[in-house]
Amino acid sequence: MSKDRSLFLGLLALRCVNALMIQTHFVPDEYWQSLEVGHNMAFGYGYMTWEWREGLRGYTYPLVFAVLFKIQQILGLDTRILMIKLPRLLQGVLAAVGDLYLYKLSRKLSDTPTAQWTLLCHVLSWFTLYCCTRTLTNSTEAVLVTIALYYFPWPGLSSKGNSSMKFLAMAALSVIVRPTAAIMWILLCSWHIQHNSSHLYKTLKNYILVCVLSLGISALIDRVYYNTWTCVQWNFLQFNVLTGDSAIYGTHPWHWYVSQGFPVVMATQLFPFIMGAWKSSNKVPLLLIIWNIFIYSFLPHKEFRFLLPILPLSMHYCGVYFQSLCQKPFIRRQKKKKKTKEDNDKNGDNNESCSSGIGGSDISESQSESSVLSSETSSCHDISSTHQTESKTKIQQKQKLKSNLTKAKVFVIILIITNIPAALYFSLIHQRGTIVVMKFLYDESTEKETDILFLMPCHSTPYYSYIHRNVSMRFLTCEPNLQKAENYTEEADLFYNSPIDWLKSEYAATHRSWPSHIVYFNVLQPVINSYLLQSGYKLCNTFFHTHIPEGRVGSQVMVSCR
Repeated sequence: MSKDRSLFLGLLALRCVNALMIQTHFVPDEYWQSLEVGHNMAFGYGYMTWEWREGLRGYTYPLVFAVLFKIQQILGLDTRILMIKLPRLLQGVLAAVGDLYLYKLSRKLSDTPTAQWTLLCHVLSWFTLYCCTRTLTNSTEAVLVTIALYYFPWPGLSSKGNSSMKFLAMAALSVIVRPTAAIMWILLCSWHIQHNSSHLYKTLKNYILVCVLSLGISALIDRVYYNTWTCVQWNFLQFNVLTGDSAIYGTHPWHWYVSQGFPVVMATQLFPFIMGAWKSSNKVPLLLIIWNIFIYSFLPHKEFRFLLPILPLSMHYCGVYFQSLCQKPFIRRQKKKKKTKEDNDKNGDNNESCSSGIGGSDISESQSESSVLSSETSSCHDISSTHQTESKTKIQQKQKLKSNLTKAKVFVIILIITNIPAALYFSLIHQRGTIVVMKFLYDESTEKETDILFLMPCHSTPYYSYIHRNVSMRFLTCEPNLQKAENYTEEADLFYNSPIDWLKSEYAATHRSWPSHIVYFNVLQPVINSYLLQSGYKLCNTFFHTHIPEGRVGSQVMVSCR
């Protein structure tokens, strides 16, 4: 069994545990733009958000989960728990592949010890542990980018492992999954074409072939599900990058990635990254990191997860720093004062006399015996001094190496005691209420007919993919004003502006049936509790959500039923 295969099996086991460890909610996209769409494709029901009506999302990534769900259905394995866990495990397998290729990439950029340190830093990263097995396009994009970077013909490096076609295929696939991946490839592809100018025809032919095939397959998949031809990559880039309409999701200052985003994602690995980037002789990966952050900084909407594709390259520089601590340090020797020409002439032939104890044969007879002895002693002292200097240098090197190794051990301990607890907290505790409540609602739906209303910020919970039962559900929508209507207010804002009035207008003043279950955060309870009691509801259950409530998101998820 090869070393890489053994390493992959270990990484696979790690990421499977990692996948099963995730019990919390991070961002809506991990459900609403992947699992929910895949569930709709496989079973015919599942909520499709407005992005899919506008052709901003591609079906290629959700198709993976749709195929998985269909296989589960055929084999009779489409139980709720497997519907939740198997997609995560599949993402874990993909994450393990990304880990292996990061190791191979770092080894290609430097050496095996550096690659080992890089991999250690990567698997200890709290943000990697928190995100890499989630069903996010960003997580998949990070893996595909890492694989593509490994096959890329890096300037000044060995051609071993290079493959232009594999590089182009992985790069194209990353753009199909997440169109903003094109930002990464603008620089590298430009250099690649310029570097191969002597074979320009062949290079351009490969580019055209890969682009036509990949975009053609993507367009064909989207044609099947959209029932019309559309280029979702262009639509996505136009909406999120060119027009800046992604600002509807929230805006941040231009420096956010530098002042908050990147430091938070790197955490205690930030110092090794900075030191490794400074010590490394290869600054090309650093240029890519800076380039991505620079371009992303122009986009009004910013998120931590958007940095996932540059995280592996950042970990490479952490590995460079740790390996520098393990290498034999260089100690500068003190410069000796130059001897005068007269001294050199005087003592030039005395080297042998140090070992024999006899003066040179060309010494003048008139020279005194004391002068001869003095000259011999001086020469012997110079050589002895050289040996002492070398010995002192070796001692200093050993002391410096020991100090550096101690420093490396301390840094590793710091990484462990800061990253692992953070990963465990955010993966198991923080924002878990909106996940746990879906299990409760599923159990309720098996016992009686249910009609569920979520009075929460839009997309706060998973949806049909986490209940796997075609029950009646409704949530507060937050669709943007794409039609540019005057005085437009999204449904979620309408509700929060006056919760009681909204409930009266939607239910009490209409013939619409009241839901059997109402799900909401505890920050809303003082406002609607009395009205719910008057309407025949009682508190059925409460679930812990977070220690850090913010705005409309409370510390607990509450369920009222009737």
